Formats: sequence, structure tokens, C-alpha cells
Amino acid sequence: MGEVIRAFRKSRVLSLGLFMVVLALVLSAVASFVVEDKSYSQSGELGPGEYALGNESFESKYLYPNRTLVLTSDNATLLVSSGENRSYNLRGKIVLHPEGKPNVVVYNGSVSYTYSVKALNYPYSDLSIPALILALVGSVFLWVGYAKALRDVREEGKNEKA
Repeated sequence: MGEVIRAFRKSRVLSLGLFMVVLALVLSAVASFVVEDKSYSQSGELGPGEYALGNESFESKYLYPNRTLVLTSDNATLLVSSGENRSYNLRGKIVLHPEGKPNVVVYNGSVSYTYSVKALNYPYSDLSIPALILALVGSVFLWVGYAKALRDVREEGKNEKA
């Protein structure tokens, strides 16, 4: 163990490489930190017609949106499209989890809806790029320093034999 510590003290490249890798680990941990969940909700009444629900700027800004669409009606015919089209003769309540922003076409009747989106917010995710670069460069420095330390140990062994 003492030889390892001596090798780190002698080689600045080895020490710098280790420092870069540790700093990359810290930056990547900070980059994966979730500050808070963001949410968006809207509700209302839909009569006959075509409606695009949701807020495009909100849903495109955050990662992993979890969408929930609750539709309630006494008697309505409607089409909900979000990736795939599904038509419903709605009497009562239905809960949908669309993959994208839903479009609703109400053919007849009226529909009460509540559309809510929850998303994760990673405000420090941009730190992952410098963390990757530091990890790669630090790994190269560690390998170069390790090779140099091994070379120095071999040369010291040759000098002791002579």
C-alpha cells in the first residue's frame, strides 16, 4: 500500500488523472439530481368539435412526462388520438394514459375532462457532458501515469541489481 501512495506522490499525471475521475463522479452525481417534479393540469367541458389538449411548451421542455386524461360524460361519442386512434361511446368515466399530447374529437354530446401531466426536472443535466470528458481524460491520464510508474519501478529494480 505504501508503494501505491509513493507512486501517486511521485507522478503528477497519476494524481491529476485520479482527481479528474473523482471530479467526474461528483459532477455526474449532481447531474442526476432531481430538484422537483413539475406538473401541468387543465380541465373543462368539451362540446362537439376537435380539440388539442395540453401545453406543447411544457411537455417538450421536461423529461419523462406522465400523462393522465380523465373523461366523463353521460352520453357522448368521441375519438381520442395520441399515437393510436380510439373511439368511445362514453357513459360514465374513463381514465386514459396517452403517450403523447391527446387530440379529442367529440362527435355528439358533451364531455368533461381533466388532463394532467407530471414530469421530472433535471436542472443540472448539462453537467453530464463535462463529467464525461473529465472521466475520459482522467482515465487516459491514469493509464499514462500507471505505465510511467511501472517503468520507474522497473528502472529502480534494474539499478538496484547493478
